[in-house]
Amino acid sequence: MAEPLELMGAAPKLQRVMTLRVDIGPEVMMGESVEGMRCNYPILGGDFEGLDFNGQVLAGGEDLFLLRPDGVGQLDARYSLRTDQGELINIRNIGLLNITEYGRQLERQGQCPIPETEYHCTCTPVFQVPQGRLDWLTRASFIGHVHYLNASQVVIHCYRFY
Repeated sequence: MAEPLELMGAAPKLQRVMTLRVDIGPEVMMGESVEGMRCNYPILGGDFEGLDFNGQVLAGGEDLFLLRPDGVGQLDARYSLRTDQGELINIRNIGLLNITEYGRQLERQGQCPIPETEYHCTCTPVFQVPQGRLDWLTRASFIGHVHYLNASQVVIHCYRFY
């Protein structure tokens, strides 16, 4: 049974809470699987700015990327952050990368990055944090908008739903 319109409430609002600049290494081709072409991208470092915290992206994480047969890319990135105050944060971003036909053509021609008009990439960041001032990150839902600056760096703007 459909919910009456008056009970559906207002659409959620978004608050930008963090921007991550993540340095990535060259792809490591893992090969074809039943789900599609697997390719890993090592996380080499970077930095981030948050509402009341800043810091570094730590080297050692990885994005386990999957290019599905339908042409949609699946992100599954796990890495860690260290705030300027020394707090460690684990982050996992699961997302989807959709590229237009023209964008795929540009990729095949070796263009990197392709224009932002030729792709759309979002993710859902989930955080693990120490108890204390940052534990609000574990009590909210987030969405990230991913921008590919070049072959070795992505920028992720993270927004909290409220």
